[in-house]
Amino acid sequence: MALRVYFVEDSALVFERLRESAEEVGAEVVGHADDAPSAIAEIAALRPDIVVVDIALREGTGLHVLKEIGGRADEDRPLRIVLTNFNRDWYRGASKRLGAEYFFDKSCEVPQMLELLRSMSLSRSRSASPAAASAPTPAV
Repeated sequence: MALRVYFVEDSALVFERLRESAEEVGAEVVGHADDAPSAIAEIAALRPDIVVVDIALREGTGLHVLKEIGGRADEDRPLRIVLTNFNRDWYRGASKRLGAEYFFDKSCEVPQMLELLRSMSLSRSRSASPAAASAPTPAV
């Protein structure tokens, strides 16, 4: 089963590039919103494994999205990644307080975010394969 990713990004061009790149590393993009209200509703309905959130949105903010999706039970909560141009300590701190596990600067750290998705996708595919149950886990 592919890693299911949802993007919250207000730029259609950036989203399209992220979608293509995420699919290239083995993730399944299950949805996208460019505003906070739509994102919150769709994330609740789609229950993705990972949510990648920008801070600046067409309506609302990525911080609001993090706050709203962070209140669910741990097993229902997606992994939260912030990918934004707002690379300031205040945004990093606020994102962390709202439950973001990762924070990437969109201007220079997209490759690191994609490598994280690749690693998680590979890990998921290994654990889903029948041979993975008996095979030793490789050192990372």
